[in-house]
This record gives sequence, structure tokens and C-alpha cells, in this order.
Amino acid sequence: MDKRSAKRLSVEGQVSGKMALVESLEVEDISMTGIRFKSMRRVGMNSRHRIRIEHGDVSIVLKGSIVRSIFKGLQHLEAKSVPVYEVAMHFEGLSVQEAQTLERLMSILAHE
Repeated sequence: MDKRSAKRLSVEGQVSGKMALVESLEVEDISMTGIRFKSMRRVGMNSRHRIRIEHGDVSIVLKGSIVRSIFKGLQHLEAKSVPVYEVAMHFEGLSVQEAQTLERLMSILAHE
């Protein structure tokens, strides 16, 4: 049974994300309370970050704290192995406008 307070929406490949110091970020799912993504760089637990989420003409920058950062294995790229981490961020302090934009993004994604 899922005890989450907000419904998660799987968005693999549909949404791009950008975060300082994280060169490769692949968004896996998103909700009104947070986001989960894969990264080739370890992101520290409880650290605070801003993430830019983009899809089509919708772009939003949200603040949050890292609540999970787990090493998932190695990925082979261009004859070398790079680490892959699964990272979960909990959004914090959403303004009314940010919440409305995030709701709009989730609605668009749910209907694609």
C-alpha cells in the first residue's frame, strides 16, 4: 500500500531536469511534493538544491532537500564505467505560483 501524500507520475524521458553540479540528470517521476531522478553524481543527503524542470513550454525552478541518494550501479559510457545514483528530492516552500505551474505540468503529462 502506497502511503504517499501525493500521487506520483512516471515521466521517464518526457521531462528534462537541470541542477547545479549535476551534469547528467534523468527524471523518473514527479509529484506535487517531490521528484525522483537518476544522476551520475552523488548528491548529499539533506542537502538543499534548486532544480529546473522543463517540458515543452513549461519551465519551473523549485527548491528542495535531498531525502534519498542511493548508489544503483555502474553504467558503461564511451569505454568507461560511471556510477548511477537514484536521488529523491522533497520540494519545500512552494509559492502559490510555483504550485500552480507544477499542477499545470502534471496535468499536461497525465494527458500525454
